[in-house]
Amino acid sequence: MYRNTVLFAILSLMMFGMLAFAAYKEEHPEWKDYQHEYNVLLAEKAGDPKLATLPLVLKQTWNNVLNRADRCMTCHMGVSNTKFFADAKQPFRAHPFMGEGEFMRKHPFEKFGCTICHQGDPQANSVERTHGFVEHVDRQPLTGIFVYSSCTKCHTNIYSPDVNFKEAPVLMQGKALVMQKGCGVCHTIKQMGFSGILAPELSAFGTRTELAFHLVHDFAHVENKVHSMEHWEWEHFKDPQKITPGNPNATPPQPPTIMPNFHLTDDEATALTVYVKSFKDKKVENIPMDYLPPPYPATPPPTEAVKEEPKKGSAKKS
Repeated sequence: MYRNTVLFAILSLMMFGMLAFAAYKEEHPEWKDYQHEYNVLLAEKAGDPKLATLPLVLKQTWNNVLNRADRCMTCHMGVSNTKFFADAKQPFRAHPFMGEGEFMRKHPFEKFGCTICHQGDPQANSVERTHGFVEHVDRQPLTGIFVYSSCTKCHTNIYSPDVNFKEAPVLMQGKALVMQKGCGVCHTIKQMGFSGILAPELSAFGTRTELAFHLVHDFAHVENKVHSMEHWEWEHFKDPQKITPGNPNATPPQPPTIMPNFHLTDDEATALTVYVKSFKDKKVENIPMDYLPPPYPATPPPTEAVKEEPKKGSAKKS
């Protein structure tokens, strides 16, 4: 009897401790620490001590046109403050390309928000649920030059041969590589007018969810520990035979890929990965007409854009 009483007391204390910890986490989420740090920095930079005591509140923008709520600015407080936070550390740094005449001036946050380009979970408010590879998210967060794969949700005529979209040189590099390597001989890419039938269609590759991709792709030969669509595709571009060698023992037997090894550099594999992720299904993306830009005038062909390829250090290696 005494033993059961002691055991019950221990379990009760453990339960109470768990409830207390959950209550503490609820009242002290990590975003409050980021907001407090931001307010202190803002007060120092602006010379106004009162700013350091601004209330800590969950911030959200609701876009009823895109049917999307974004909470990214709960932590990324300085995203539009280029005056004080242009060179600040993350998560306070202002968004790049917001200078006079730069393209982000045409993409106000109140109209576009964040996740229409960066994807991820728009309503999450913790680092674990919003950065890196997030298992529960169908559309993984995009950072760095991979964000450019979202440009084609609105800028649909990027694929035209006579359009040089200078704001996204990595897409132009990818387009040039697709033309040079003859990808359309095997693949159907409707955006570019290709109708190959020897290999899978790529026209809606960038609209696939992580789950849909995982169901039909084998990650057994992928070296990167993060098994994402992005990493599979990058390693496949680098060495197709290694990633898809086939499996004669499967039911039915799986033949090896027919894709040749083009011996791509890391930068080229990155550019192609970004580019194929830009192939979107318009019906799924469902972008309103008001967000689509006017047609671009004819500009130098994309072969000239290869000179603008990303610096070596910007490629995402597996």
